[in-house]
Amino acid sequence: MKIALPTFRNIIKSLIIALILSVAGYLLFPYLNINELAPARLVAYSVLISSLVAGILAVMPMEFNLAGSKEVSVFIGNLAFKAGANDLRELFEDYGDVHGVRVMTDRATRRPKGFAFVEMDKKGAKAAIADLDGTEFFGRDIKVNFATRRKRTA
Repeated sequence: MKIALPTFRNIIKSLIIALILSVAGYLLFPYLNINELAPARLVAYSVLISSLVAGILAVMPMEFNLAGSKEVSVFIGNLAFKAGANDLRELFEDYGDVHGVRVMTDRATRRPKGFAFVEMDKKGAKAAIADLDGTEFFGRDIKVNFATRRKRTA
């Protein structure tokens, strides 16, 4: 069994949520007619409750898709090293709304690895895959298909 440690981002997110909820709890507890509780105990209870709620909220994925369309990730392989994110954005914008472009680079050298991902609406992605797979882009025949999650190795 593998235990995943919380990321720094989730820790900061839960601390901010806990702070907001504890202040709100401290301000709202007096209105609940609990007169026998001391202010220090009110703070302790509000921090405890807000920490529990913040821990749950911090690890939940929060995605809001207001447009109602499904966003998918498209994989582009055999990409020329000189092709940039703006070039890919221009290429894929002909097929639909592009929400994001990530050209993958090596961590140590910061050089491109030769593949990228484009986030776009599902309808445009299907059209882009059908038209662009196997076409020439910056002198290389690119491979375009839906991105799949990489299987983790133990």
